[in-house]
Amino acid sequence: MATYECSLQGLIVGSTEKNAIIERLVGICGNDSMIDLFQHEIVFSPTVQTPVGPARNDDAVLRLQSRINSEHEKSFKNRQWYLCMQGHPEPQRGRTVSVRPHVRVELSGDVFRYMKSLGYSYSFEVVRKGHLLAYERLLRITVSQVYKLKTKVDVSSAVVVDEDIWMIEVNSTPVPQEQVNQMAEQLNKFKLLLNGIVDLEYVDTRALQNKIHYT
Repeated sequence: MATYECSLQGLIVGSTEKNAIIERLVGICGNDSMIDLFQHEIVFSPTVQTPVGPARNDDAVLRLQSRINSEHEKSFKNRQWYLCMQGHPEPQRGRTVSVRPHVRVELSGDVFRYMKSLGYSYSFEVVRKGHLLAYERLLRITVSQVYKLKTKVDVSSAVVVDEDIWMIEVNSTPVPQEQVNQMAEQLNKFKLLLNGIVDLEYVDTRALQNKIHYT
């Protein structure tokens, strides 16, 4: 059964705004709800380009994701990896949140070899560091900064892209299509709890397209 993820995003500038949003989130979600976030994401694209034509619209990127919880897990081979497929976003249809298909499965073994067997090759990678909170077991909230890596797959070489910019993302747990509207309503209620500190918005569907942009 296909599952869908609903989301809202916002930007925070400077440590003062960041501290204010963290204080509000801890007040909403509870003192024990926040943990440190250190996530590595590697993006893959098809090794062989699909010829120009309608079939090219079906080409999509795949992502490998892992959480780093200790010094031991900074090693690429010592982590649990997940394969993530984010589908193309649905039309807004009057909704005020982003909605798109979402599949995430656990992997084991040599993940690079596995991606090669799927016909995919390394494209680029990022690291996100910050804070992760949960709200009523329905929403996952991250307040994080994006890092680029100087050395391929070496997270110790990560350098922040912009020291002043923090991104807040509120994502729902994946739900069946018939529960999307109910989950969208839950996100909008949560958005009201952050009024006056950060404006959460849905991302333009054109920016969330998962298509491969061949040159």
